[in-house]
Amino acid sequence: MSESRFSEIINGDRENEQIVFENNKFIVLTDRYRKTSVGSICLVIPKKHRQNLLELTESESKEIIPIINLISKSMQKAYKCNGIRVWTAVNKEAGQSIFHCHVHILPCKSIKDRLIANFPGIYDLKRLVTGKRELSKSLNYRLAEKLRIEINTYAQHNL
Repeated sequence: MSESRFSEIINGDRENEQIVFENNKFIVLTDRYRKTSVGSICLVIPKKHRQNLLELTESESKEIIPIINLISKSMQKAYKCNGIRVWTAVNKEAGQSIFHCHVHILPCKSIKDRLIANFPGIYDLKRLVTGKRELSKSLNYRLAEKLRIEINTYAQHNL
């Protein structure tokens, strides 16, 4: 199996990536191709290769939930939204396209955001039609920086 982009990022190839959180077992980065109307979509990725969520060890499963909570609560503050969508896909039949476990966290404030959350392929279709592949680097950085500030504030008071 060829190395996924996530494995490359974990191994140090982080050019054009915005890392908002990292510890010895997980890394969280913004999706540089998609965002919602209010902010960055984040991907929580285990550093040890697991094909999907069902392959996480019991220990990894227990450790990923506090990270999802940290990112979600920080998103609510950073992007001033109440809605958060958390999802993953297990195997091709469910829509998994990168076979390295990752959990999507999306800040939601509108019907458009719910559509992006429910049908991520719509966003990919828009990119194909417009030819615009990535978010601008400056926009991705600004959205990530807002989130990093809240993550650091939350972590200082709650972890």
